[in-house]
Amino acid sequence: MNQSQNALLKLLAETPAAHLPLPMAYADPAFRACLDEVINTPKLLESFDRLTGNSLSHLGSRSVIERMVDKATGFQDEQFRMFIEFIHDCLYLRLPGQCVNSFRAATWLGKGRNEAL
Repeated sequence: MNQSQNALLKLLAETPAAHLPLPMAYADPAFRACLDEVINTPKLLESFDRLTGNSLSHLGSRSVIERMVDKATGFQDEQFRMFIEFIHDCLYLRLPGQCVNSFRAATWLGKGRNEAL
């Protein structure tokens, strides 16, 4: 690691993490990591559907006409909005500050999410 990377890590270690409100959180690597993790974990998506009455985990299995109707009526957009708000409230805002800073540092240093410090 070079000096600037070490300085960034030191600064992040000493700085309390600020959790960002929506829509600013869209740009936060920590929030993106939360979204990616849930999207790639079928059980979490199924739990979201069960708790909210949505059907995001089954979107791919719906017929073309059902998806077209959902899109035309705005139902699909509403499900995605609810999903994003759910992840923001239930996961992202509860991440310890050290995790938030770790995800941010890994992104800024060009590392993947799995290499977060």
